[in-house]
Amino acid sequence: MTYQPPLDQRIVDEYFRLVSAKKTKDVAWLYGMVAAYGLKPEQLKNLTWNQDYSISLPSKKRSIKPVHPQWAFLFSLKEKQPCDLQSCLGSLCLSLYEAMAFQNVQLNITDLLLAHNLRKKHYRQVKRPAASYPAFAGAS
Repeated sequence: MTYQPPLDQRIVDEYFRLVSAKKTKDVAWLYGMVAAYGLKPEQLKNLTWNQDYSISLPSKKRSIKPVHPQWAFLFSLKEKQPCDLQSCLGSLCLSLYEAMAFQNVQLNITDLLLAHNLRKKHYRQVKRPAASYPAFAGAS
């Protein structure tokens, strides 16, 4: 028996279901960050936003880009950051884990991270460096 990771549409639907409920609005932001950037909630403590919607963390050498860049815009992650993460990330993580325990969130962190890792691996294989494309000389 093989495990099927959640489809992208299911993740997007779950995000909007969470954001539409008053009780889970802040949890939705954290859920969206995990889905888009593939990091555990606790790893987001000292994040800084870059101009291109990538994030930088002190523990990482390079900035982290979302595998689906449109999710950062669609979820408005940069604009809807609920608080100063250094002070409230712990309570936000606790709220997310409680929502998962009480079945208010259908997909858990492991599902989101697995889906992100598979997408990242798949997209890396599909993308080719720009230098590998032959130059187009035109047809005569």
